[in-house]
Amino acid sequence: MPKKEAHPMSMPDMREEAVGKAALILRGARRAFLAGGFGAVSMDAIAREAGVSKATVYAHFGSKEDLFGAVVADVAEERFAGFSARELDPRDIEASLNTIARRFLDLVLSPEAVAVNRIMIGEVTRFPALGDVFWQAGPERNRQQIEGFLRRAVEAGSLAIDDVRLAAEQFSSLVRGEIHLRRLFDIESPEDADDLTAAAGNAVATFLRAFGRR
Repeated sequence: MPKKEAHPMSMPDMREEAVGKAALILRGARRAFLAGGFGAVSMDAIAREAGVSKATVYAHFGSKEDLFGAVVADVAEERFAGFSARELDPRDIEASLNTIARRFLDLVLSPEAVAVNRIMIGEVTRFPALGDVFWQAGPERNRQQIEGFLRRAVEAGSLAIDDVRLAAEQFSSLVRGEIHLRRLFDIESPEDADDLTAAAGNAVATFLRAFGRR
């Protein structure tokens, strides 16, 4: 039988394959890092977990630090999924802030986020560069999302805030409260959905007492 002529891949096909490989690597790295930490996990181990070559891993992610940052961002994106400043009404300020607060709690208390935070606590002294990678991919990214909504709320006249960046930091700190620390150190903390919703609501009420229009 005559051999079938091989057709070169089109650019869209090549992009789709690259995205698929990157997703495979990201999933493999996520499993490897969350199970073994940062320092103990090699790029070889990640390649095996993802079912690709080490060269393929490096082709998509230039370093282990870059890959860890991508994992942190992936966890944040998954758990903060659906939160978009553009989807929330800045005029319905209490309801919108409650939505943000509850989703933020879902993120920071998720098993994956708790595991990543524990990895950072244990590894950052040995790998100082990891601190900035983690901060930019996780906390800083989340703060920017919250800040974006707060700015819209100020423009809509729903909030009175002079320093919006600082207010975004204060909001996230209020929402995390002590619950986050207790979860990090495996100390008994609220897990019931109603309790967490109440905690988020209390944080929002406190925030509005400081910045809400009277």
